Amino acid sequence: MNAHVIRRHTAAPLTLLSLALSLAACGGGTATPPGTPVTTLSDSGAGSLREAIGAVAAGDTLRLTQGGTLTLQSPLVIDKNVTVIASGVTIDAAGKGRALEVASGATVTLKGGTLKGGTGGVLIARLTTASVGERSGPARVEPRARLRASGLSAQAATPTVGGVLLNRGTLTLDGVTITGGKANIGGGIFNASGATLTLTGSTSVTGNTADLIDPNDDTIDQGVGGGIFNKGTLFVSGGSVSNNNASYSGGGIQGGIGSAITISGGKVDGNTTTYPVTVEGTVTTGAAGGGVFTSGDLTVTGGSVSGNSTSFFGGGITVQSTCADAECTTVNRPVFKLSGGTIENNAQTDTTGIGGGGGLWSDGTTTITGGTVRANTADGGAGMVAWYTTDITGGVFEGNQARGSGGGLFFLNSGRTYHIGGTARITGNKAVNSGGGFSIARSAEVTMDGGSVSGNAVTGTTDGGGGVRVGGGTAFTLVGGEIKGNTAVKTGGGITVGGKVTMTGGSITGNTVTNRTDAQGGGGGGVRLYAGASMTASGGTISNNVAWFGGGVETNGAYQTSPTSTFVLSGATVSNNRAEDNNVGGGFWNDGSLSIQSGSVTGNVARQGAGVFNTKVAVYSQAGGSVSGNTPDNVYTAP
Repeated sequence: MNAHVIRRHTAAPLTLLSLALSLAACGGGTATPPGTPVTTLSDSGAGSLREAIGAVAAGDTLRLTQGGTLTLQSPLVIDKNVTVIASGVTIDAAGKGRALEVASGATVTLKGGTLKGGTGGVLIARLTTASVGERSGPARVEPRARLRASGLSAQAATPTVGGVLLNRGTLTLDGVTITGGKANIGGGIFNASGATLTLTGSTSVTGNTADLIDPNDDTIDQGVGGGIFNKGTLFVSGGSVSNNNASYSGGGIQGGIGSAITISGGKVDGNTTTYPVTVEGTVTTGAAGGGVFTSGDLTVTGGSVSGNSTSFFGGGITVQSTCADAECTTVNRPVFKLSGGTIENNAQTDTTGIGGGGGLWSDGTTTITGGTVRANTADGGAGMVAWYTTDITGGVFEGNQARGSGGGLFFLNSGRTYHIGGTARITGNKAVNSGGGFSIARSAEVTMDGGSVSGNAVTGTTDGGGGVRVGGGTAFTLVGGEIKGNTAVKTGGGITVGGKVTMTGGSITGNTVTNRTDAQGGGGGGVRLYAGASMTASGGTISNNVAWFGGGVETNGAYQTSPTSTFVLSGATVSNNRAEDNNVGGGFWNDGSLSIQSGSVTGNVARQGAGVFNTKVAVYSQAGGSVSGNTPDNVYTAP
C-alpha cells in the first residue's frame, strides 16, 4: 500500500491512532475469533470443553481452537445459555452413553463439528410415565392403524433413548453432524417434552439406528425414531436427516403424542423402517413412516422428504392417531398441514398387496394447500392414503405408481369429509388395477368441486377407472373441476363406478379406453357403471371420450346378486363421444337402466346407436331432454 501522509501539527497520541488505523486498512491487523478459547481436546481438566462448560458465564460463547477428536468418558452436560463453536472437531461418545445432554431451561447453540458414537441412556424420572409411550411393537392395522399409548414406568424392560444427544432445553444445531448413534428410542437425538430443537444450516443427522430390546415383546416402546425422536417441538429449517434406520417406525423422525414438527427447509431422505409385514388373524403388523412418523402435529411448508422406505405404510410420512385409553373411546388426533415442499421417490416395499401410502399415509386431520407429492410407489395409494378428514385445495400429486389401486390417492374410511378443489392437480399417476388418479373404498365419500384429475392411467386388465375408481358402497360427488385425458386398458377411462356418483357440474372429457377386444372389455370411455352402481348427472359435461363401445357411458345389467345399474340424465350434456372401430354406442351403451329427463345427448358418433345404444335387456326412458344431432342415428334398441 502507498501511504498518503497528511502533514499537520497534532499530538503524538492522535498520530499513533492514525498509524494503527492505516495498518488495519492494509490488512496488518488480525481479528480475534469470537468466544472463549477451549485449548485442548482432553476430556477433562484445564482448557478442556468440560471444564469450560462448567466455568462459562451464561450467554457466553465457547470456541474449540484445535481440530481433531475429543473422546469422552461420560456425556457433556450443558445447563446454562451458551454457544459452542466446534468446527473441525469430532466429539466421540465412544460407546459410553451419549455425547451431549442439554438441561431444561438452557438455551444452547452448537455450531459446526460432529457428535458421534453414542449408545444413549435409560430414561430419567422426569421423562418417564407416558413421556414417550407412543408405540407398542410394530405398526398395526385392524381395522385401521391405531396405536395405544402406554406408560414406560410399567415396562418390564427399560429402553434407552437419545443415542447421541438428549435435549430438554432449547437447542439449535447449525452445521452439526449427529452420527453413529444407537438407542431404542431416538437413535440420534431424543428431544424431550417441553424442549425445542432446531436444525439449520448444513446440519446432518445421519447413520443412526433405533433398534429393539426384544422383537417378541410388543409392550416395550422400542425401535422408533432412527434419527430423531421428538416429544417436544422440532423445527427443520435446513440441513438433512438422512440414512437413518428404525425397526418399527420413524426411520428419520418420530413425533410423539402432543409433539409438533415443522419442516420448512432441508431434507429428510434415504431413511428406512424395516420390520416385515406379518398377518395374524385379522391383525396386520409391519413397519411405518420411513421418513417421518408422527402422532403429533406436522406442518410441511418447504424442504423435501425423499427416497425413504418402509415395509407396511407411509414410505415418506405417516401421521397416526392413537388411542388415549384401552377402549379407544378417546382418540389423540394429530393435525397435518402441507403447503409447500416436495414428497418424492418414497416407497412402501412389501408386495403382498396390503400396504399403502408410498408418499403419505394420514389418519390425522389433513389440509393440503400446496406442495408436490411425486414419483412415490406402493401397493395402494402410491401418492397418499387418507384415513381421516382430508381437504385438498392445492398442490400436485404427480407420477406416483401403485402396484394395485389408487395411483395418486386412496380414500379409505366412512364418516369422514374428503374434499378436492381449488387448484389441486392429480396428474400423470398410474395404477395397475384401478383408480389411476384416485380410488374410493370402504364406504368413503369424496366431493370434488375444483382442480383436475388428468393424464392418469390404469395399466392392467383387472379393472378400470383411469381417472377415478368409485368402489362399491362409496360415493363421489362431482360439482366442479375436470376429469380429463385419463386412460384405462379395460374399462372406464374417466371413471369406473361400483357405488354412487352425483354429478352437478364439472367435466369428464377426453378420456380413453384402449382395449378393442371382447376378452378385455373395452367400454365406457368416460364412465363405466358396474351392476349395482348408480349415477345422476344434473349438470356438467361428459364429452370427447373414446372407447370401443360406449364412448361416453357404459351401463351394466344385473350380475349375480347386484341389481341393474342406473344412470339418470337430468341436465348434463353428453356430447362428441365416439365408439371406435365402427362399433356401437357413441354416447351411451346401455345394458342397464338409462333415464333421460333433461339435458342433451348430441354430436356423438358410432356405427349404430350413436346417441344411445340399448341392448335387448336394457331399460330406457326419455321423459324430456334432447337426443339429437348424433351420427348416424340418435337411438337404437337391439331386437
